Amino acid sequence: MKKLQLLFIAMILSGAVIAQAPQSFKYQAVARNTDGAAIVNSPIGLKCSILSGSANGNVVYSETFEPTSNSVGVFAVTIGQGNVLSGNFSDIGWGTGPYFLKTAMDISGGTNYVDMGTTQFLSVPYALYAGSIYVHYANDTLYIGDQYVIISGGGPQPGTVTDYDGNTYETITIGEQTWLKQNLQSLHYADGTPIDSVWVYENNESNAAVWGRLYNWEAAMHGASSSNSNPSGVQGACPDGWHMPSKAEFEELVDFVGAVGGGWKLKETGTQYWNEPNSNTNESGFSARGAGDKEPLYSLFENLMELTQFWTSTQKSTSNAYNLILYRGQGGAPMHDNPKDYGFSVRCVKN
Repeated sequence: MKKLQLLFIAMILSGAVIAQAPQSFKYQAVARNTDGAAIVNSPIGLKCSILSGSANGNVVYSETFEPTSNSVGVFAVTIGQGNVLSGNFSDIGWGTGPYFLKTAMDISGGTNYVDMGTTQFLSVPYALYAGSIYVHYANDTLYIGDQYVIISGGGPQPGTVTDYDGNTYETITIGEQTWLKQNLQSLHYADGTPIDSVWVYENNESNAAVWGRLYNWEAAMHGASSSNSNPSGVQGACPDGWHMPSKAEFEELVDFVGAVGGGWKLKETGTQYWNEPNSNTNESGFSARGAGDKEPLYSLFENLMELTQFWTSTQKSTSNAYNLILYRGQGGAPMHDNPKDYGFSVRCVKN
């Protein structure tokens, strides 16, 4: 067997580790062989150990993972949430470093690990140490330990969520469901893995912020199985804490706004995002835009400002999945099914 190489990409992928339990951080890498070819779509046996003091120091924590590389050889894991071999992640004294990460890998997905090397943690992981510091924000004042700073108008805005790529979305509660008000724009899953089969209308990046991106069903589902549960239980391409809506969840939305004329209530008003004539009221606040779609046979982008189609997590057959469709000149909100290789929009609903 050729000696394997582990190409380090980005060790720390999440800054939201402070004061969370269990504490953890994301690790992403690419596996390549000695010819430089990526090891794709393969199970990976991974062992990660945290060493204290030096690259040859004592192991204070060790765990294993069994990720699967994607079509370009990328795999991602969350350090601190693997199969623990020794130690306690929350007991690591990050403020007393230095600490080092030692990785070993078995390309067959087993436990016959080959040493991939040791890397020193730099400043970012030490944010974990801040978990013991009192942090509080109130009345435009940010308290950190015994210090404080006045921030006029500071802090995150209510009713928003941010995805892995840093895109921020407004949210809207309709009945007992909370939805994103914009179509998903993500190029990466919440674990940092790049999304395959995602497009922007006419391949113009400026369209992403206006219309969102278009995904085929497999990309939107991130390898999960079909679900028509309510809630679906399928995170798919959605941010953490959110999920792909099932057919049943979209039907709940339509039932709440009204099956007759409900389509008008779900769509943005005016003619900026929909061709005229239209009778859109957007009474629900769902704010659907005519994002169009991408057909797979000739790879054509079609129907901008004429219709929008949202994937559900529910398949009809091995080749087709259900989608909600909103037409410019119609007040209904019917459920159709289409081949899974079409490019449709994704709207996420809160867990």
